[in-house]
Amino acid sequence: MRIIVLIAIAFMLSACQAESEMPPEPPIPAVEVNGEKIHVLQSSYCWTSSCADYAAPEERLRDEPKAVVPAEAAIQFSFDGKQPDEVTATSFHNGKRSQAAVSGHAFSAPSEEGVYYYSLSAVWWADKENRITNGSSSYVFALEVTAKE
Repeated sequence: MRIIVLIAIAFMLSACQAESEMPPEPPIPAVEVNGEKIHVLQSSYCWTSSCADYAAPEERLRDEPKAVVPAEAAIQFSFDGKQPDEVTATSFHNGKRSQAAVSGHAFSAPSEEGVYYYSLSAVWWADKENRITNGSSSYVFALEVTAKE
């Protein structure tokens, strides 16, 4: 009986420790192109016991600064603290939505010039198989892509 109680206590403590690794709010990633920081805004999230829903990236970023970047530039991102288990990047341009191929902590700007609105989505899984998260969050930023340097 003692062993069962000890195992139960150890399990509860390890669950509390995993939860405590998560910050109280979704961390805002640092996004950079050629060493220059990109202006990033918090977007929709579900974190601990609360969720928030924000407007679509194009609407939310309409009056925000757009980072000017060359075509096909490497867009790098990083998170402080516990790293997300999955990150996806979606661009919105002229009414079209497309996924960017994320590799490591980076993806490439489009090859065509224009203004692109991005949503960077991150998930911290508690149990991926059963689709239970510790938290998920999206972040948005805008790029004005110019001719390749």
